[in-house]
Amino acid sequence: MSKLSKFAFLATLCAAAATLPGQEVKKKYGTLFKGEVDAAIAALRAEAPDGARFGDGSALHIGMVLTAMGHCHRFYALSDGPVTRGAVNALFATRQGDGSFGTDAATSLASTWWAFEALTVMDPVEHARDVEATRRWLDGHGATGRSPWEHRVDAVLDATARGSSDPKTMGAASAVALATAREQGDSDAVIQHLVDLVACQSAARILDKGGARSGSQESWSESAQRGFDFLLTCQENGTFFVDTPGGRFPDTGLSALGLAALQSKPGSLRSEDEQRVIDAGLTTLLATQNEDGSFAERNANYSTCAVMLALAKAGRDEFRPALERAQRYVLGIQNVEDRGYARSDRDYGSIGYGGDQRGDISNLQFAIEALRASGLEQDHEAFAKALVFLQRSQNLRAVNDFSGRVRDEGEWIEVTPGDDGGSAYYPGNSPAGYVELPDGKKIPRSYGSMTYALLKTYTLAGVDADDPRIQAAVGWIEANWTLEENPGSAPDLPEKNRYQGLFYYYMVLGQALAEAGVRTIQVPTGDAPDAEPLEVDWRAALREQLAKLQAADGSWLNERNGRWWEDGKALCTIYALLALERAR
Repeated sequence: MSKLSKFAFLATLCAAAATLPGQEVKKKYGTLFKGEVDAAIAALRAEAPDGARFGDGSALHIGMVLTAMGHCHRFYALSDGPVTRGAVNALFATRQGDGSFGTDAATSLASTWWAFEALTVMDPVEHARDVEATRRWLDGHGATGRSPWEHRVDAVLDATARGSSDPKTMGAASAVALATAREQGDSDAVIQHLVDLVACQSAARILDKGGARSGSQESWSESAQRGFDFLLTCQENGTFFVDTPGGRFPDTGLSALGLAALQSKPGSLRSEDEQRVIDAGLTTLLATQNEDGSFAERNANYSTCAVMLALAKAGRDEFRPALERAQRYVLGIQNVEDRGYARSDRDYGSIGYGGDQRGDISNLQFAIEALRASGLEQDHEAFAKALVFLQRSQNLRAVNDFSGRVRDEGEWIEVTPGDDGGSAYYPGNSPAGYVELPDGKKIPRSYGSMTYALLKTYTLAGVDADDPRIQAAVGWIEANWTLEENPGSAPDLPEKNRYQGLFYYYMVLGQALAEAGVRTIQVPTGDAPDAEPLEVDWRAALREQLAKLQAADGSWLNERNGRWWEDGKALCTIYALLALERAR
């Protein structure tokens, strides 16, 4: 058989396979703009023949070009050698110790997003540890939704779904703009339009395969939308209200948490009306900031940190001054030397409700999350000092140096740390009860919500996943894994104690496990040393549990214990949506 005949024969086989009944694939768009993309990449590489940089050599530009190269029709990868290797090395030269990329604080979030996308598409296995560290940094800075690259692809898919445009039309406009930018020698514009063109290519591939989005629908469930719709009924122009015997009043903290929960819906999926509610609420929040940088009058730490999280999620430059003032306020209420505390004090490193109030793990985890989301670098001394308090709250004798006489419910008791790896509420105190030892000393019991809060805060403060403190906390979580209750309460306490703070528990569970990079939970199945543990996909399990508890109107409510304001549908629904945000 001649060479030509062989090709014809193979072509016939391929054509037949492609048109088997039920398997016909009709491509509407095919591969678009190959020439334009190739020419743009060649031009950018020509500007840096050593392959060590693209554009201005920043992490932002290098990350954007590598992302485009990885997703374009040629699917470049690290294994392609000098075409990509030099740029990947140059990207790593801008990597910071905390997992972020770039040297410009103003663009660090965008630079890190693009670096994350670039490393993921270039070779996710080769750079798995680096990608995971960068993912944790992004999570810690409120970047839990769609990446800038995904938003660009979503924009094309959205326009196609609405019928207002399609990949071919949008790409044609980008191609014209790209040609102009190349003529003018504007490398920044060339990079931006290159990414837009490749986004059109990616969207075309998705649509040709019968898809509709690049993943947004998978990350936003019907259950989440029902909860979102319910929350919209709890607000007016983005402001949420609390009901008291004296009437119905707007509440800054609840409004901020509500807006954070509403922003868990990817921006590309929000309607104009939904976005308008969020924008109005954020504007109102800004107006409530006090001269000292705090927000609201009561529970100042909770309210201020909630507002910081809501503003940081929006990612707008105009919110930066308010975030910086709030950041200074939160740093100013940490119980450290500037406030007269010594390292030997039980409260050292903690943050409480505000003012001179005692600290606890719950207040501290909100504060550390808000500080990171507002851009505070991980090497700031506030995090190292917070670790002192965290360790004294963890039942891990190797790191917990706190013991002695403390007051509990007005009575003096002698406390000492346990060694199960979980966490109490604060050093020497646990609302879950105590374990009494033969010598009369008491161990504050570890319980679910505070152990997850501990794990989350350790991770945000820069503790590595393989650190013994993290491993011990994860060990407690696996030994006490449940979604039916907030585990850890003493058996002699009232049954409803097991359900207090249940939806708060769901929220910190999702945040902590996602933050720490835990993918599955290894649940013990027996006492035998060789017993195989049960591997649990915690994200799927959490989604299933919350779907089971959701009411017909889309809300959630703690019907077993309304303590800590979980007797209201709005707050429970907020917690549930924030939990689902990390369970995608």
